[in-house]
Amino acid sequence: MRYNRVFAVIALALCVIASLLIGSPEAAAQTRELSLSDAIELAQKNSLAWDQFDAREESAKAQYKIVESHWWPILSVDSSLLFWTDESKIDVMNKEDIKQNLATQMQTLDAQQQAMMQMFMPVVEAMLPAVEDSVPETIKLKDNITFTIGATLKMPLTPLFKVYQASKLAQVGIDNVSVERRAKLLSINYEVTEVYLKLVYAQLMHEVAQEALETITKHVEMAEKYESAGIISHSDVLSAKVEQFKARQNVVEAKNGARLAGMKLAQVLSLGRGVEVKALDMPQNAYQVQLASLESYQDKALESRTELERIELGREAAARKEKMALLDYVPQIALVGSYQYANGIDILKPSNQGMIGLLMNWTVFDGFGHYYEARKASLEAAELDSKSAEARDLIQLEVGQKYLALSTALERVELTGQALELAEENLRTVTAQFAQGESVNTDVLTAQTRHAAARADDVKARIDILIALAGLKLSLGEDPAIGPEAFI
Repeated sequence: MRYNRVFAVIALALCVIASLLIGSPEAAAQTRELSLSDAIELAQKNSLAWDQFDAREESAKAQYKIVESHWWPILSVDSSLLFWTDESKIDVMNKEDIKQNLATQMQTLDAQQQAMMQMFMPVVEAMLPAVEDSVPETIKLKDNITFTIGATLKMPLTPLFKVYQASKLAQVGIDNVSVERRAKLLSINYEVTEVYLKLVYAQLMHEVAQEALETITKHVEMAEKYESAGIISHSDVLSAKVEQFKARQNVVEAKNGARLAGMKLAQVLSLGRGVEVKALDMPQNAYQVQLASLESYQDKALESRTELERIELGREAAARKEKMALLDYVPQIALVGSYQYANGIDILKPSNQGMIGLLMNWTVFDGFGHYYEARKASLEAAELDSKSAEARDLIQLEVGQKYLALSTALERVELTGQALELAEENLRTVTAQFAQGESVNTDVLTAQTRHAAARADDVKARIDILIALAGLKLSLGEDPAIGPEAFI
């Protein structure tokens, strides 16, 4: 019983410890500090998309190898080894039967005919031994065991035109996988960059809220001293404490917002459950972007966007399919050579022989099936031409939107910077005046609120510049990752 009680106590202690760990998110969460470049590298490493692209690329390469194999001649070998229950023979002549037949025929002739035959009999008897020696009684067709072997070499000639088009079509498949892989890489980089910058913004907002709390806490301490000295009323102190309470709430909300943004980035990076990420890169206070003309960006996008590359590859594939369909109407000519050897089959003389020649197969009429296949491919190419024109218009519009968004963010950060300077100067002046009894409590609280708002606007404007820059780079078909020069 005593041991059972000991085990019960240990189990209860373990349950209490586990409940404390589970109930405390701070203790359960694992924090990882990452720079933007580290986050992008980790996202690319953990992405499951690469296995799919690898499989698709290997499949496309295998298809290319299949087509490439048709360039080579086809060599086929056939052979047979057979055992027969008996030999095959053909009876040619029976010498005894011939003699008996001659004697019988002699008896049926009249006297005059017999006299004439008697005249030729010496000649027949003289020739008969020679015939007996030269003509066998039987001819053997095959032995009990027969063996044959043959080889045929076939080299297509005119079908090689279609093989050439098919090889180019297979290469289009390989190129298309490569383009899609690059597009996925840019997409991952942009997603990570955007989420990372949002995490940076959340962390900076937490710092802003913390600074505002520290400032108003100092003001509350000063207000309490002034109340004890009878300079201000108790209601002024209560007003300051209410603002202090609001500032604490802002700190809690900002902290939870930063944690949520860290969990979101961890989810994007596939780091697993219970992991939070903290951003190490902080934006510069005076980061500037030199913008070129909108037209130059649009021209660059039309040269680099993967969407246009995929459309161009699709158009090339349709053109190849059209040519392949029309090549089915070309006479299919092939060079053929063969060699055959037989053993145990006496009727085949000589026992080995060869052959070389040309074979032709020409589809003269098939109900215009191949024609309509070519027509279908031509229509697909025309449709892709229309999509290409539409995609170009959309790309130009998208680049214009990203360009204007970045331009607006650059202009806005100048305004927020000036507003922040004014708010800082106003807060410093009003706080100094309050310390000298020349300003009221409400003026100080108002100045602090405006300073916190101006600080938040400035932080958002600086983050918006980086997000807009990443969006513009992605719209140009470039790597949207922000370089280290933008951070401190």
